[in-house]
This record gives sequence, structure tokens and C-alpha cells, in this order.
Amino acid sequence: MHFMNRISLLISSSPFTNDRHFLALRFARQACSQGALVRVFFYADAVLAANRNQQVPQGQSSVASQWAEFHSESNTPLICCIANGLRRGIANEAECERYNLNSSNLHPAFRLAGLGEMAEASLDSDRIVQF
Repeated sequence: MHFMNRISLLISSSPFTNDRHFLALRFARQACSQGALVRVFFYADAVLAANRNQQVPQGQSSVASQWAEFHSESNTPLICCIANGLRRGIANEAECERYNLNSSNLHPAFRLAGLGEMAEASLDSDRIVQF
């Protein structure tokens, strides 16, 4: 697989309806191994991957923990669209305080940011690959 220098991933599909997150993870690992990946941006239902309270069947790992493992290995930023996250109940401590929500459920490997981050990605990257 040949990559250009800088790639950003845009993931918009739910982690619970198809295998796109697993394909995106495989692609991300390959891109990182070639020094190409810049960031991963989660949009629409993809932000559900950042919920640290996911409960999966015994013997399986959550998509949040799989992305977190990737982040730990690569130090690649995992960015969730803040508007999409809040709409789907994903919040960090700051947003919980701002909106008087009970508790943060954003996995610590992820961070919330606005669409400006994705716009910046389009300027910083040679390619944006969507899953």
C-alpha cells in the first residue's frame, strides 16, 4: 500500500452497525507504520466509539478500547466532533459542567473539538480518507 505524506481519517459510521471502524483501524495502523497518519476525526454516529462506558460481551474488547490502544501505540489524535458528541450523549468534564450533565463518559484517549479541526485537517493533509 502506498501513501502520500499526510493522511487524515474521517470516520462517520456507527461502530455498532458495520465493520468500518475495524477497517479504519487497520488502515490507520498501516498509515502510521509508514509515517503518514496525522489525525482521526469522528463525525456523526462514529462519535459513539468514544463512549468509555461501552459494555461488550465477555472476551471481546470495546471499539473505544481498540481505538485507545491505537492512540497509545501511535500517539495519533482521536478527535470527536463536539456537536455530534453532545447530541449523542458523549461529553467530557468541561461540557458536563457547561451543560449541567451528570458525568463525563468521553474515553480519555479521545478529545472533543469543533469542525474547525476537520477543516484544518483538509489544509494539513494530502488526503482525507473516509470510513
